[in-house]
Amino acid sequence: MKNLLLLYGDADKTGINTALWEAYKKGAQESGAAIRELHIMDLKFNPNKQFSNRVAELEIDLQLALEQLHKANHIVLFCTVNSDSIAARLSGFFDRLFLPNQVFPVGSASFNNNFSGKSARIVSVLDEASWEEWVETKVPTYHSIKRSVLEQCRIKPVHTCTIGYLHTLKNGYAQKWLRKMEGFGKKIL
Repeated sequence: MKNLLLLYGDADKTGINTALWEAYKKGAQESGAAIRELHIMDLKFNPNKQFSNRVAELEIDLQLALEQLHKANHIVLFCTVNSDSIAARLSGFFDRLFLPNQVFPVGSASFNNNFSGKSARIVSVLDEASWEEWVETKVPTYHSIKRSVLEQCRIKPVHTCTIGYLHTLKNGYAQKWLRKMEGFGKKIL
């Protein structure tokens, strides 16, 4: 059985991301996955790194989040990209948890971190400005999370879904993505 961790990285719990999250969760439930949920914006922690690359003691919520990350086989992050960037609190979550020497050893010949064998997906809904930038450059702003955090910790593969700005759930484009999310949940991809 797959242990799935759903990370919700949006402050708005009534928006488009919630519908995508629920569709993915529905598909995963149908496949029999053990599902854990984590609403990053509800966690109590200082999102600012206190020291350059030195590990600061983690708050209780971050300790629990790290435990859930270690237990998961597959991690799915749902986030919104506004004004070409992810929310500062979401960025702080990754900055605080995935520091060198905290989840992976620095300067070691062997790279052993308990994240090998895990997979992930990033589902990102872009606002209009971010969508226009993505259409032009094909470089999503969440690449830093994909490459510098998840893949650096040997979480592979990391699939991504870049979704253009959704004004409403009542159109064919949105319904297509809801069906895709449910399908991804069933396959845990």
